Amino acid sequence: MDQFKQLSRNAQIVLGGAVLYLIFSFFDWQQVSAGPFTYGFTEWHGFGVVAGIAVLLLIAWELARALSMNISVGEFSPGLVSLALAALLLVVTVIVFLTHGTARHWPAWIGLILSIVIAFFGYRRSREEGVEIPSMPTGGAASGGPSGGGPSSGGTSSGGDDSESV
Repeated sequence: MDQFKQLSRNAQIVLGGAVLYLIFSFFDWQQVSAGPFTYGFTEWHGFGVVAGIAVLLLIAWELARALSMNISVGEFSPGLVSLALAALLLVVTVIVFLTHGTARHWPAWIGLILSIVIAFFGYRRSREEGVEIPSMPTGGAASGGPSGGGPSSGGTSSGGDDSESV
């Protein structure tokens, strides 16, 4: 318990929110009542399994970080992996929330709110840890454009009638 208290506030919210999300994932996210009978589906039905696996991975990852286990995923920093798992959870939860709208029940709203909170504080935590989000190369760099060091980066062309191809 002391190791949990030593975590930053953002890390505590991410880990605690993920545990709450896991608990609410077992409640009926869709529910229909007909007389004395109630029938429902948890988030673990259909595509929601992906969100369930994502939250389990996030909890395991955050616990490993909290216990100071020396873990790595290739060249990615632990903060970037945490952020990626939190973002994955948010995206999959939004997809499940939107596609499973028939007879939506209150735990689905709690799950959506928790996934937003987890992603937000996961982002804040990654910023406080100094994580830089990798950017995709632009089209100009890959095709030898101005930033790619190709022929158009030097200024003038060496030939008189040569035209630049785009």
